Amino acid sequence: MSEKSTTNLSPDTEAILLLCGRFGSEHGERHAPLTQKEYERLTKWLLECKLRPGDLLGVDPAGRLGDLIQAGLEPARVESLFARGTALALALEKWQRSGLWVLSRSDATYPRRLKKKLGQSAPPLLYGAGELSLLDAGGLAVIGSRDASEAALEFTRDVARACASDGLGVVSGGARGVDAAAMQGAGEAGGVVIGVLAADLLRASVNRQNRVGIQSSRLVLISPFNPEAGFNAGNAMARNRYIYALADYALVVESAEGEGGTWAGATENLRHGWTPLYVRTPGESPGNAALIAKGAQGFSYEISECASIREVLETTCQPDTPSLFRQTVADKSVATTMQPDLPPAPIDVVAAPELENVAEAAPSAGHDMFQDFLTRLRQVLGEAAKNDEEVRLALGLEKGQLKVWLAAAVEQGYLEKRKKPVSYALPRQQALC
Repeated sequence: MSEKSTTNLSPDTEAILLLCGRFGSEHGERHAPLTQKEYERLTKWLLECKLRPGDLLGVDPAGRLGDLIQAGLEPARVESLFARGTALALALEKWQRSGLWVLSRSDATYPRRLKKKLGQSAPPLLYGAGELSLLDAGGLAVIGSRDASEAALEFTRDVARACASDGLGVVSGGARGVDAAAMQGAGEAGGVVIGVLAADLLRASVNRQNRVGIQSSRLVLISPFNPEAGFNAGNAMARNRYIYALADYALVVESAEGEGGTWAGATENLRHGWTPLYVRTPGESPGNAALIAKGAQGFSYEISECASIREVLETTCQPDTPSLFRQTVADKSVATTMQPDLPPAPIDVVAAPELENVAEAAPSAGHDMFQDFLTRLRQVLGEAAKNDEEVRLALGLEKGQLKVWLAAAVEQGYLEKRKKPVSYALPRQQALC
């Protein structure tokens, strides 16, 4: 590929980096790297041809690359992207000097949660710094406005410290406001922190305070975007789903209504059902109540000896639990152990302004109950297909309502309807590459 070494990469990862990665100015490249959608089309073609991405390296441009037309890609573009070996090697050398690593979806160490929840929509590449195993540790995603009130930020820090005390990781986005308060609160209390950044990963990874957390294996920073990329509104929106997918639970501390990145990410999560969603209640912003009306669960918590935050989340997550939950206790005297050698989370990462005018369509009638139905249906089906009567008995629903919801779940891609005999199953997932 080039005289520079890329032997630390698998052939698949090398190919995916060449196809999808950026190694310098986005304006000076002859051909643009593949977008997420384009790579999804390519992987579908590769699976049909029983090929891996690495199989495309070094092939005759007049041969196999010509077949890429079937994947909707121009062979000349792919050939040009594969010719960037020297640029890739130089970028890798720079990133590795700063302690960054690169994963592709084909690597065994790629986070299982992203593959399981997002399927082909999982990012082809992940750049990161820190302990890889933390990415499958799960925990609580804490999300909220960059301009949250002081009361909301104090609530966030309390929740983050409670997570650290209970051995529950905190997943957040590294922006100012709620994200920074969550990551710093958990880090200072000795907890595990997963930061999913939309920009400036390289700079954040060499920050002195972040290096302390990375070296102590309590902080991992990742980004699906070029490690040297600056802020981009589209990237900030796109990374929301990865925060939700890496967590076991999600908590929105404060959200605008009908606009902004927090609102868009929360409603997307409700629509897809990646992670149970809680919303601080009462909250100062109208978006909090609006998210609860859309199907999220209300959540109020104060640190207490009598109920760990993990217990509160697990109890509230049960299907038969009322959607509005309030855990309120008077005693806030329990102190978490503060460890000054641990990092505040990356509060100096360039913070983006709150995104504006991100509208979501209003849900149809019955949206809240439909989301409950989807959650419980996944538990009932597991790995086995069931007919409509088996589903009805398991969920205790009337036939008419079940028929409507099953049809909607199939139409929206949450279910597969099989024939001979008619049954319903969770969608099959092909091996990702």
